[in-house]
Amino acid sequence: MTDNRRQFLKTAVAGAVAAPPARRTIPVALIQFDAVAEQFDRNLSRMEELVADAVGRGARWVMFHEGTVCDYTPRLEELAEPVPGGRSTDRMAQVSRKNNCWISFGLSERDRDRFYIAQVFTGPRGFVHRYRKTWIWRDPSDKGYRNEWARYDPGTGPEIFEIDGLKATCFICADGDSPRCIQRAAALRPQIVFYPNNRGGLPAFEAFGAFARTIGAPMLVTNRTGMSWMHPCKGGCVVFSATGEVLAKANREGREETLLYQLEV
Repeated sequence: MTDNRRQFLKTAVAGAVAAPPARRTIPVALIQFDAVAEQFDRNLSRMEELVADAVGRGARWVMFHEGTVCDYTPRLEELAEPVPGGRSTDRMAQVSRKNNCWISFGLSERDRDRFYIAQVFTGPRGFVHRYRKTWIWRDPSDKGYRNEWARYDPGTGPEIFEIDGLKATCFICADGDSPRCIQRAAALRPQIVFYPNNRGGLPAFEAFGAFARTIGAPMLVTNRTGMSWMHPCKGGCVVFSATGEVLAKANREGREETLLYQLEV
């Protein structure tokens, strides 16, 4: 091999090592709407309409809030469903296939005699992943069935999964109040974070921005609007950069809205 050939190969290898990772632009839709407690058919039909509208406006990923399908309920024995294989997961998988998109939505999951607050992910090929809320909320005085300790089992914390060819993780609402949750998410080194909520209102942007900055990945945050039983919820979907900067935000006045954004990952 000639000296020139050796030098060319060394330069090529060095260039390959130094090349930055490829970036993608993902059109995302974060949806805040009023999902009525325990009204499966109404909520699923509305979700299907909202997905079709978002995809028609260019979205590839569509994300809903915690507990989208059923909200909180004291009737878990009757209304919680398996994942995968339950009616909501099956229907949203069909919607994903029909619209060639990825969907994230929340429900109450039943696994034999255990019940979980779960966020489900579906794609064009069907069921993708399910995350179970771990640091569940405790409020014995609550009269709106939101005392999660009284009704649900905890999951096992954030884990890595693949969505649309990217490494992702997820945690839900009160999970974010636990420093341990954020530490575990950061250790996974995801490329994207999904953070669905079901709250009256979201905190100052700096609070959740610090999560994205600690984890080092863009973060998608959703929240519902309307009444969650006796609790009014104000929405406030937001897209954070990996450095905690607000890239896009929806209203926090309780109006239904689809937040569209071209996210670089």
